[in-house]
Amino acid sequence: MKRLFTFALLFVLATGMVWAQNEKYTKAMSDGINALLAIDRSNPDPKSLVEISNRFERIAAAEPKEWLPKYYAAYANVLLGFVAPTLNEKDQYLDKANALLKEAEGIAGKPNDELEILKAYQSQIHLAADPMNRWQTDGEKFQGFLQSAKSINAENPRIYYLEGSSLFFTPEEYGGGKKAAKPMLEKAQQKFSAFKPETAIHPDWGKMETEWMLSQTN
Repeated sequence: MKRLFTFALLFVLATGMVWAQNEKYTKAMSDGINALLAIDRSNPDPKSLVEISNRFERIAAAEPKEWLPKYYAAYANVLLGFVAPTLNEKDQYLDKANALLKEAEGIAGKPNDELEILKAYQSQIHLAADPMNRWQTDGEKFQGFLQSAKSINAENPRIYYLEGSSLFFTPEEYGGGKKAAKPMLEKAQQKFSAFKPETAIHPDWGKMETEWMLSQTN
């Protein structure tokens, strides 16, 4: 009886420690995501993005079995690849994003639509940094990653947001433009209205950008 009581007590203590650890992890992630959401999307501050990326990397070091911290660190570096002033700096951030995504894939251990979508976004920004020299290779990668994401979860709205944004910023003479982008952006908006992230700390970005681009098509 005493042994049974001791076992039960140890089980309760261990469960309590795991719960406290999970709560700490969720709080750290939520704080990092809120900092990311507070960034001015029209004029992102590179210094703030670097700090946010470092924050998620520290969480990743403390929680090596969780893929989301590396995902968000990669996302911050993709944004840095967009706002950095020189091509060399852009590529450094985008290369880091790519490395973090590979690490996140290894942790996730199975096909993941959110990781495929962020790989597509990384390819899109990599192309935009030097379009004349990268449109063919990065364009193929972009489409391939989105097709992979669709095969995993075709209901993910970020797939159609990225497809719409690609058309939106492609010149009309190359098959793009606002008119061409509108149907895909409308599809993204429809998917966003039904989308529910797996948890409060899972990816949930792109809706605001979709709505802004749709407003420009009108």
